[in-house]
Amino acid sequence: MSFVEMINLSKRYGETLAVDDISLSVEEGEFFSLLGPSGCGKTTTLRMVAGFVRPDAGKIIIGDTDMTHLPPEKRGIGIVFQNYAIFPHMNVFDNIAFGLRMRKLPKREIGTRVQAALEQVNLSGYERRYQREMSGGEQQRVALARVLITEPRILLLDEPLSALDKKLREEMKYWIKELQHELKITTIYVTHDQGEALTMSDRIAVMNQAQVAQIGGPEEIYEHPTSHFVAGFIGESNLLRANVAALDGETCRLSLDGQNIEAPRCSGIELGQEVALVVRPERVLVAEEAEALGGIKLSARVIDQSFQGSIIRYRLDLAGQTLVAEVSNRSGRPMPEQDAQIPVGWDPDSTQILTD
Repeated sequence: MSFVEMINLSKRYGETLAVDDISLSVEEGEFFSLLGPSGCGKTTTLRMVAGFVRPDAGKIIIGDTDMTHLPPEKRGIGIVFQNYAIFPHMNVFDNIAFGLRMRKLPKREIGTRVQAALEQVNLSGYERRYQREMSGGEQQRVALARVLITEPRILLLDEPLSALDKKLREEMKYWIKELQHELKITTIYVTHDQGEALTMSDRIAVMNQAQVAQIGGPEEIYEHPTSHFVAGFIGESNLLRANVAALDGETCRLSLDGQNIEAPRCSGIELGQEVALVVRPERVLVAEEAEALGGIKLSARVIDQSFQGSIIRYRLDLAGQTLVAEVSNRSGRPMPEQDAQIPVGWDPDSTQILTD
């Protein structure tokens, strides 16, 4: 049963349509991400759920209650922003205790709950530190503890890792996911970072131009994009233009400048139609591995290659179109020379046909 429902939400700022008639459902205990580029409407959607922005149309249901017109403090929601919003004149204890003091809870209860919150976020012993004495990751954990101590029904996270360096972001995304799983708190997470969304989420809503482009689990979104936008935004994809040459049961045959490619058949395609074939770079095999493959085998010319540590990245010319391949770096593997004509291939089941 859905715990949070956004029904036909729309929001306009002057002439700009920020959110255009979107409907989303989030299950209780789910980690649900709103993913998309800047300006796509994800933060406006989150702020409507929080109550900071009133929708022009639509409803927000939490549990069995219509929250559309209730103020933020009546919604049972906790929100963490990307800039932490820690009070610099207060130490960690006072920052975390702030919400409970506003509720006028007894001093002893506040002390007990603050200590429990510090243990939750692995900051026991930090009670007397100030903002200037903590790293970005520690400050973000204080911000989380300050929200969690109020026992919200829903946790909203608005790009909470964007201000951290790459290594710390990697550490924090796993830590947040583990904490969410432990607490079983319904979480809506806003990010523009595909890696964060794929790693942390139970489900993802990919947004573009104020609308939802696709909803699904991380593997579904990555392996089976339903549009050019999603295929290009989630990771990296090769989008090869081809024409439908034959249709046969569950498969179809595509023609790419005289080279035939087999792919799983999708609904609504016709003979002669131009389509895009989606192939992820890590699915493309080159040289002897392509020769040994039982699936698609084609010939391509090496445009260039780059050594990137754990992988070798090739740019290839395939019938006048660029094909990118990423292969694991194994010691002793011979690297084809530039302009060499080499076999390439992939498993037909690792491809997707797009018609939009």
